Parts: sequence; structure tokens; C-alpha cells
Amino acid sequence: MFWGLILEPNKRYTQTVEKSFHVSMASLNLSAADDNIVQVMLYYEDSSYLLCNLKKNSTWQVPLDLNFQEGTTIAFICHGHGQVHLTGYLIPDEDLGLDELEEEEEEEEEDEEAPQLVNKQSKRKAVDSPKREKNVKRPNQEIEAESSDEEIELDGMKEDNDSDDSEEEDEESLLNEEDDTEEDADVEEEELEEEKKLKPQQKDKKNKQQQQQQKKKEDKKKLVNGKETKQKKSKGEQQNEQNNQTDQKKKIVEGGVQIEELKVGNGPFAKSGKFVSVYYVGRLKNGKKFDSTTQGEGFKFRLGKGEVIKGWDAGIVGMKVGGKRRITIPPAMAYGAKGSPPVIPGNSTLIFEVELKNVH
Repeated sequence: MFWGLILEPNKRYTQTVEKSFHVSMASLNLSAADDNIVQVMLYYEDSSYLLCNLKKNSTWQVPLDLNFQEGTTIAFICHGHGQVHLTGYLIPDEDLGLDELEEEEEEEEEDEEAPQLVNKQSKRKAVDSPKREKNVKRPNQEIEAESSDEEIELDGMKEDNDSDDSEEEDEESLLNEEDDTEEDADVEEEELEEEKKLKPQQKDKKNKQQQQQQKKKEDKKKLVNGKETKQKKSKGEQQNEQNNQTDQKKKIVEGGVQIEELKVGNGPFAKSGKFVSVYYVGRLKNGKKFDSTTQGEGFKFRLGKGEVIKGWDAGIVGMKVGGKRRITIPPAMAYGAKGSPPVIPGNSTLIFEVELKNVH
């Protein structure tokens, strides 16, 4: 959650912290400031501490790294002629971290999935029951089959009794069949001789027909192969185009900072030395959000002058107003080995989604 406080000149702001918060930036309102130095002071346990010196023409914004725990009494004051904005974020409770919330959601999802497993088992039982009914019906079918076989055997016995009367008729029919087979053999020999005379001509015709069919098949294969090679080339070209597009969207710039273009804007370019206003959401590599500004005029700073972490100066240059980028920043270009406790551990890779709202 965002935290902010506006300090009017030479006024003391005392409070007892109700919810722990982190101060990350002090910015001077240029429209109400003169050319003199404005000092931002902190009062804690009867002691005063100088947080920063701000000046309109040189240093109008300074990053801070201050954590204030719940229950402590503090006071802020700025000396000089100028209004100062302190910005930061509320520190989330340790008892309800994102990791524990994710574990609770996973347990709820597992509880919701359990009734589905029970339903699947009940469905299986319902499907198995018809099979048992089929098994019960099989003995009846076997009994019917056995009874039909017995009937066939009885019929066979009846036919044997009548076969004695028909044996004489079968002998006469066999003699007639032998005579017919001899006549058929003579006819087949004559046909074979005629076929031998015609075979050379038929062979030539068959060979020519086979050759023509083979040529047609080869021509078809050539056409099919030609189409396949064209398709393969087109797929390869499509893959190359996709790779080129992804390469254009993703770039690695100074210090290993990786830039991914999510949306290209239409407005003015963000150049080094210009004041820019941005919306942003910052996450750790595990997806945990640690800071964001997504409302109002956005977060304003001068690009390329060391007022923010190095990864921002390198990753935002070249954006257009209205554009969005995903900027992946290695530890060396962010908070290094120390990190920014308790929110950002040491040696953390940071991922920011940044939208450029304005260039001043």
C-alpha cells in the first residue's frame, strides 16, 4: 500500500505510528520553492536527525531507506522555503505473508477437488454393475446352445436312417460327374493353346499400360513433393519471423538489464536529463510485490541523473509516452548484496512493469 506525507515549510508533524511503514523518497515541490536549501529533519527519542538537503536547481529529489515500526513516536519538519513530499509504502504484516496466503489457497483447492474424486468412484461402480448382469445371463445362453446341439445330433440320426435308401442314387450321379469332367479337360486344353498364341501381343500391351501408370505415379509424387517442400519453407520462414519479433521485443542493455516491450507508445521519447512521470509495479523474482505507484500523477524523477536505481535509468530511456515495458534488473543494477530490508532481500533480481505517463 502507498504511503505519503506533505511537509509545509517550518511546520512540525508529530505522530505515533499506527501501522509500520517505509519511506523511500523525499521530493521538493519546484513550483513553491526558491533557490535556497531546504532541510528535512527527523525527531526521534529527544534527538534530531538530518534526512536530506534539497535544492531547486541541483538536488530536488533524494531516495531514502527508512523503516518505522508500529508504536514509535516520531516527528518530521522541513526548514526553508519549500514544500516537501515524503513517499513510501506500508509494510505488510509478517503473520499474513503472501507465501502463507498461497498455501491456504492451495489447501482450499485440494478440499474442493476431493468431492469430484468421490463422484468418479461412484460412477465407476455404476458402470461396473451392467457387466455383472451380463455375466449372469451367460449360463442361460450356454444352456440354449447345448440344447440346440442335441437337436442337431438327433436330426443326424434320422438322416442316417434314410441314407440307405439313397445310396444307389448317389452312385449313378458320380458316374455322370466323371464323364462331365473329362469333357471339361479337353475344352481347357484347347483354350490354353489359343492363349499361348495371343500372349506375346497381350504382354506388350500390358507392359505399355504398366509403364504409363508408373509415369503417372511418378509425376504425382513429384507434384506432392514440391508442395511439401514449399510448406516446409513457409513454416521455417514463419519461425524466423516469430524469432525476429521476439528479439525485437526483448533487449539487454547496460549492466545486464533486460527490456521487454509490452506496448509501444505514441508520445514523446524519454531522454536522459528529462523529467518523466511513470506508473510502476515492482516484484521480486518469486512474484511477490514490494512497491507500486498506479494512481495520480505517478512517480516523477529526472532520468539519467542517479535519482533512482541504475536499472531504471538504463531501462526507461527510449520509451514513448503511453508505452509499457517489463524491466528485469539484476542485483548489481538494483540494491546489490545488501538489498533493502525487510522488503527486498540481498542479491535480489527485481522485475518492474513500467508505464510512461508523461515527459516534462
